[in-house]
Amino acid sequence: MSSRRRFLVAGATAGTIALSGCTDAVEIATQEEIERSAEPAEPAESSVEETGFEEVRNETVVVEEEFEEFGQRREFTARTEVRAYLREIESELTGQEQSVFAVVSTPGVSAAGQQLSPLANMDEEELIDEARGEISAEYEGEIRDPELDETIEQEVFGKTTEVSVYEATVVLPDGTEERGYIHLTIVERGEDVVLVAGAYPAGVEGERERIERLFESLEGDE
Repeated sequence: MSSRRRFLVAGATAGTIALSGCTDAVEIATQEEIERSAEPAEPAESSVEETGFEEVRNETVVVEEEFEEFGQRREFTARTEVRAYLREIESELTGQEQSVFAVVSTPGVSAAGQQLSPLANMDEEELIDEARGEISAEYEGEIRDPELDETIEQEVFGKTTEVSVYEATVVLPDGTEERGYIHLTIVERGEDVVLVAGAYPAGVEGERERIERLFESLEGDE
């Protein structure tokens, strides 16, 4: 998968999530093409199995960007690692439902002190839309009207991290509406920036704990 757009245009799509972190300015000034690859970020396999999730997406997304520096146009190729996991749930109310857990690890770049990452410059609403886009890629329902319910602290990649919890309306394929929750955080790991998101229906016993366990089991070198 690849896409091309102006690097200095604001905003991002679910398939072209983010570019952030540090790149040597001299390298940018002297090379016409720059490539960066993110390190994959994945929850522990034992936690995936014990929580009943299954990996449904394991993909490297290639994003080609253009930016202008010192009066010259440069090419930047970013390789983003996307992992997604799905859990099927039997619900007495609506029948079949799903929980989703997604991790997007993105490489970083900055130039002359300028942060070029759409993700780094997104406001709260844009970050929620980004998470919804990643979740919706695997999720059969539609997530509407998310509102912040609380902020909690969790250990993610071994660091205490704030995770935002949003309450939302979930519209299932048959039109049934119910409450659901989205957990969302952005974490720096080395030179990468990682988006972590989970979504699950309300009222399913133990589902929140399963999502929180996956957040805390994320692996990967710093």
